[in-house]
Formats: sequence, structure tokens, C-alpha cells
Amino acid sequence: MRIFLAILAPLLWGTTYAILSTYFTHWSPFALAVWRALPAGLLLLLIKPTLPRMHEIPALLLVGFLNIALFFGLLFASALHLPSTLVGVGMIALPVVGLAVLGIAHQIKPSCIQLISALILVTCAGYLFITSRSDISISAILLLIGAMTALIAGSLVTKHVMKQIHWWKLLTWKLIFGGLILIPMAYWQLNFSGGAFDSPVPSTLAQWEAMIWLIVGLTSIAYGAYVFTIPLITTSELSFFGTLNPILAMILGATIMGESFSQVQIAVMVIMVVCNFLAQVYENMKKLPTEQSIIEY
Repeated sequence: MRIFLAILAPLLWGTTYAILSTYFTHWSPFALAVWRALPAGLLLLLIKPTLPRMHEIPALLLVGFLNIALFFGLLFASALHLPSTLVGVGMIALPVVGLAVLGIAHQIKPSCIQLISALILVTCAGYLFITSRSDISISAILLLIGAMTALIAGSLVTKHVMKQIHWWKLLTWKLIFGGLILIPMAYWQLNFSGGAFDSPVPSTLAQWEAMIWLIVGLTSIAYGAYVFTIPLITTSELSFFGTLNPILAMILGATIMGESFSQVQIAVMVIMVVCNFLAQVYENMKKLPTEQSIIEY
């Protein structure tokens, strides 16, 4: 059961980018992020009511801002302007950002293997973005890097906060506070965009179904399962299962979404997956810190 729950979250998250590019192409990223965060947090609050204490609120606000408001907003802003496969490609290069954050925050120097792995991942990702048949903007790539940085920075804070706050309360209120922080950001984006975005309310049955899946399946259930299983699995398992998210996004993009790739590009994606996996195995054998060891949210 613990393995099933650990796999469940990244597999569900892997469908996120296909859902966005299919049903919410012209939506405001921040409005979409509000929909994902706030109702999911309220649903968790309804299932198990918890109230934060006054001294816990600053930490919850900070985690909500980094891990939810900033991460969701930047991720959606990027994903709505990139093929879902390339979003997966970018996310599988998360260890590169993780090593940078670990080096800055904890003064940890990467090993030779980690540096080689990071170089391969960056080179492969760069090749795939450059050779993509879709028009790729630099801003979309920077937004994706910003989303990954916000995720890891927020996770560093969360790791310390989890020592004082129960995981259910932390998850519930970081979603609620993150959603509340996103509301004025969404309002500003919608009102000063000159009508560039669709109405922030689903207009068809298919959109409502996709929205419910985004709120319930990809947020309430996926985040709940992920956080619950963190103490039950090893860092190695956490690292390996985490790669299922971008891998599934890449598979869905290249199949169901009909994004066309050459045999060379597909081979490069396989190299990225294998390189990431082998590096994680090495890190676990040598007991080296990885970016996944700090992503505990």
C-alpha cells in the first residue's frame, strides 16, 4: 500500500500539463492557480478541520507563498506556453536546480558524478528545447526555472516547519493561504491584461470536469498521498518515484497530445531519464544529499 500511495502522487501530477494544454489554454495562470489551491485546501479542511495557532501563521504564509502561490503561478505561466512534453523535460532536470540550492543554502559541494549528471541533463534539455518544432519563448523557460526554484526553496522552509506543525494542518493551510495570496495576483493579471485571457470560470461541462480533476485528483488526493507517504519510504524510493511525474508528462505529450518528436529527440529523452535514475542510485549508495531529500511537502 505504501508503494502504491507513493507512486500515486507523481503519476497523477504527470497528467497536469496535458490537462492544462487541453482545457485551459487561454486562462490566466494565476486564476487557474487559485482554482487549484484554494478549493483543494478547503476540501481538506472540511474532511479534517484544523485551525492554525497564531504563532504558526507566519510560517504557513511563507510556505503557502513559496510552495503554492509562487510555484503554481510560475508553473502554469510556463506550462500554458510550452508543449506538455517539454514541461516534463524541464521538470526532469530538477536535480540541477536542486544541486544549486543545496550548494547555496547548505554549502554542500556536488560530487563529480552529480556534476556530470547535471551537465548531461542541461545539455539534453537544451537540445530538446532548441530543436523543438514548437515556438519556444525564453520567458517560458525562465518561468519554468523560476517555478522549480520556488518549489525547492519552499521545500527547504517546509522541512523545518514540519517539525512543529502536523502534516495535515500544514498541507491544508498552505493550500488555503497560497490560494488567498493568489487572488489579488489573479485579479491584477485579469484586469490589466487587456482581455487577453478567458473568463476565470469554466464554461463547459468538459472544463468543469477537468477543473474538478485538477482540484480533487491532482491536488487534494495527490498532495495528501505524497505527504502521508514521505515518512514511510526511503529517500531513494522518493527520488525514483518523483521521476514518474515528468516521465508521464513526456509520454502523454508524445502520444495522446500528438506532439511530434524525431527518433533522436526521443533517444535524448531516454538518456535524461536513465541519467537521472543512475545519479540517484549513486547518491543513495554513497549517501549523498539530493534535491529530493529536501522536497518534503
